[in-house]
Amino acid sequence: MTANDAGEPVRLRDGSTVVIRPIEPDDRDLLRAGFEQLSDHSRYLRFQAPLANLSEHQLSYLTEVDHHDHEALVAVAPNGDGGEIVGVARFVRVNDEVAECAVTVADHWQGRGVATELLDRLVDRAREEGVDRFTALVLAQNTEALRLLERLGDTEQRRIGSQVELDIELPRPRQPSPQIKLVLASAARGLVVPAISMWRQVADFAHRRAAPITEPANVIVAHAHRVGDSAPAIAAAAGLAAARHADLHLVETYWPVVSDRKQVDRRLAAEAEGLREQGIVVATHVIGGDTVDAVIDVAEQTDAALIVIDPRATSAVTPWRAYSLPARVCARAPCDVLLAR
Repeated sequence: MTANDAGEPVRLRDGSTVVIRPIEPDDRDLLRAGFEQLSDHSRYLRFQAPLANLSEHQLSYLTEVDHHDHEALVAVAPNGDGGEIVGVARFVRVNDEVAECAVTVADHWQGRGVATELLDRLVDRAREEGVDRFTALVLAQNTEALRLLERLGDTEQRRIGSQVELDIELPRPRQPSPQIKLVLASAARGLVVPAISMWRQVADFAHRRAAPITEPANVIVAHAHRVGDSAPAIAAAAGLAAARHADLHLVETYWPVVSDRKQVDRRLAAEAEGLREQGIVVATHVIGGDTVDAVIDVAEQTDAALIVIDPRATSAVTPWRAYSLPARVCARAPCDVLLAR
């Protein structure tokens, strides 16, 4: 995408479509209308201060960008009046290699993948303009923004009062490593392909026909849930990975500020080391935020053939609801799901 792009139609995970394009000076009224539709809470999380409206000076700054040191991409959804801006992602260069970044999505469009698609393209634009790193200052309570931004690349976090400062190393162009680019979910582009059952692949491996280019990768994603000495999801995923010679991706989550990230890192590193000693290729992902979002994002980015979860695990978002995590994973999974008991 370049500054002269007319826009790219993008199909989101719920089937709706938006057009993503660079912002233009003529977007002043659309941007003003989009801002006015944000809830007070969303405005506070984005601007970190009460803000009732955008001044003419602010609108000029936000829409009249040079697409080099200051880039902004908008997601426009069709409506009866010709379209509405439902999301904006931008970066502003701090020095030759570093830029500040931010993303905002309209309340009624959150959870559909708008931010994911915008950030995908913003990273590409930043790399095209020679930006190597993003910085962002996010309220500690804004866990969704932290989850999205830290998955753009290798991230360092520093707590500053009520805020968290992120320093993000961007992935190299055309380097979709699942280790550093988890927020860029491929299924949100509407290219979801029916998965071939991992069980079927193991049983019929010797007679499997040549794979088409749309076949899922030889990857298994497992939620690294453990209760004492019991970790059935890890054990089942490891057994299948060994039989199928598949890469295994272990996913664990934490909640910024509330959880001990280092403790989670140590536990997952120990799990991975034990599996590597068995000859299994293992990658680990420690991600801030909701477990379901984390598992789905890793599965989408790696084009996984199978997700393995422990049905005893609960969701950090709805821990009181029995089966909430397996039900939500199954509802959103881009591939087969195995419940390991």
